[in-house]
Amino acid sequence: MGAIRGVIENLDNSNELGKAQRELVENLAKLAESKAEFFELQISSGLRTAGSPDNQTVPVESVLNSETYTHAIASNTPEQIGKAVKSALNSFCSGGKEEILNGVSDLITNTLTTFLGASSASTGTKKQYYVLTEGWSVVRVDLMAWYLNVEAEGIKKQIQKTSAFVVVKSAVDLSQVRFNTFLNIYQSQLATMKLKDNQIETALDEAKKIYEKFHSVTNNSMPAATSSPIARIAAIPGAK
Repeated sequence: MGAIRGVIENLDNSNELGKAQRELVENLAKLAESKAEFFELQISSGLRTAGSPDNQTVPVESVLNSETYTHAIASNTPEQIGKAVKSALNSFCSGGKEEILNGVSDLITNTLTTFLGASSASTGTKKQYYVLTEGWSVVRVDLMAWYLNVEAEGIKKQIQKTSAFVVVKSAVDLSQVRFNTFLNIYQSQLATMKLKDNQIETALDEAKKIYEKFHSVTNNSMPAATSSPIARIAAIPGAK
């Protein structure tokens, strides 16, 4: 696994075939970059409308961090993509409990490894989001991924797939989420992490404390002007 344009360095530029291969790799890199940019816009749009009747996913109040990657993948390296996303998640969700963070990271790693390594389709797109606690907050992590199988024999030894993926971390808007709704989503996710029963119980208790703490603070503060989730998210940098 590596940067798509890095493959160009290993191609012969002394003849027409080599030049054609370099041009093909450059076009693949541009395609992956355009996919990543599209994913950024698509996630931003989804976050703006989250919590509305047309988009009943968990609403957020602000985007906190994001990572974008484009990679060339050899047949024996799809798991490296998942590891790269796991590393990114560990860096910008460092305030969470280790077992929860590792659980979400493993879910993403397994999802991407299967998505990139097992499919025989010529191209594919994956969209998923996760929720987790981080300190005294609840965050949402959105993932979008894409791959394209490379059929050109001249570069197939260097690239089997070209890929792009985007990970975005946002703060969940707890004022717009009923606890039972969040609990159902979070509990289902925890169950897929293969945590022990006592770890799941502890994680749910911590989520309840965060929720109660948030509403205790907001109920004791001065009322704020009401606004829709869409209006608040419109203020996210880069949102349109």
